[in-house]
Amino acid sequence: MKKIKALIPPKKLLFVNMLLVAFFMLKCCTNDDADFFTSIANIQNIIAPLPEYVPVSDTNEMTPEKISLGKQLFWDPILSGNKDVACASCHHPDKGYADALDLSIGVGGIGLGEQRIGDILAKRNANTVVNTAFNGITNDNEVNPLNAPMFWDNRALSLEEQALLPLLSKEEMRGTFISEGALFDTIVIRLNVIPEYKLAFQEAFGTDEVSTDRVAKAIASFERTLVANNSPFDQYMRGDAATMSQQQINGMNAFVNVGCAECHSGPMFSDYKLHVLGIPGNPKLPNSDSGTGNYAFRTPTLRNLSFTAPYMHNGKHSSLDEVMNFYEDISGGGDGDDGNGGAINPNVPQNQIDPLARQLQMDDDVTGAIIAFMEALNDPNFDKTIPVSVPSGLPVGGNIEN
Repeated sequence: MKKIKALIPPKKLLFVNMLLVAFFMLKCCTNDDADFFTSIANIQNIIAPLPEYVPVSDTNEMTPEKISLGKQLFWDPILSGNKDVACASCHHPDKGYADALDLSIGVGGIGLGEQRIGDILAKRNANTVVNTAFNGITNDNEVNPLNAPMFWDNRALSLEEQALLPLLSKEEMRGTFISEGALFDTIVIRLNVIPEYKLAFQEAFGTDEVSTDRVAKAIASFERTLVANNSPFDQYMRGDAATMSQQQINGMNAFVNVGCAECHSGPMFSDYKLHVLGIPGNPKLPNSDSGTGNYAFRTPTLRNLSFTAPYMHNGKHSSLDEVMNFYEDISGGGDGDDGNGGAINPNVPQNQIDPLARQLQMDDDVTGAIIAFMEALNDPNFDKTIPVSVPSGLPVGGNIEN
């Protein structure tokens, strides 16, 4: 387990603590609720700013050459079975390194984001790649890059492991013309005949050997450069009180008080655990996605939400208002129906929904403030540069031009 050094000067931490305590004492006195102050006073132990530099795996040193190779591979459709899909097809900077679709369109798709068309759907919403370097980070800045949960079901435990799995998916990148067992060998053969890639592997790893392990390490190195860790919230928690509005501060207050931070905690606003929420199925899929079998999915980060709609594991909710309404539904008890046609997945009984969700103290009066606070978690200043070309000579990013 690595611990990222604290970068906030002690005096600034004291300043922030004093501001928070003063504000919440005022709210406490106003609301005559001593327990309220007790739960909020230690807010920095619940939600915290991201560190200002990135954790790196001991087994995968980041170098400019490796990052450059990873970026080329990320944008090159040569890694896909039909040479038509790149990692960037569904994780594009113009879409917050997601794809703006409820369910991603991989193999055979044409176009970018909302304009992308195709008959083959992935069964889940594309997670953003931004800040995945921090996946698994705790509130005291401890993080293990070799045990960092990835995907909606936590099936990969590092960026290196994550980088290869979409290549094997027949819906996402592999297609059906190459078997799963033959795909990696095919990719190695393809890269070996491209002199520019041979040279890039030489510069990145010391020899020109091409392997899927090296492909994964290069892509993971590039993905660790996609960082957005200077949101208004981060600046506020580091001591700049002017970066968040009063409404956003009130929203932060409510976010913790109603129970959102029970799961959306830490610097990434995620506990990285699987929770059963009963999210309605996406009607585009033939069957409701049950995850690992019990309809449990990982708590997503709340950072950069303004760039990554729609939301939930199947993109079922198109706005943050819809998300908030959903949580109000499941915390209201009853049979899981909001009175508007069934807002809860009928395969998930109310008593199987995670108690942390059922115990939320949702209130329409604070919804707007909580959404305003989540907007303070946005940082648009991540790398958005796109290569002019890739070594294969194929279209950069795959078939993303309509």
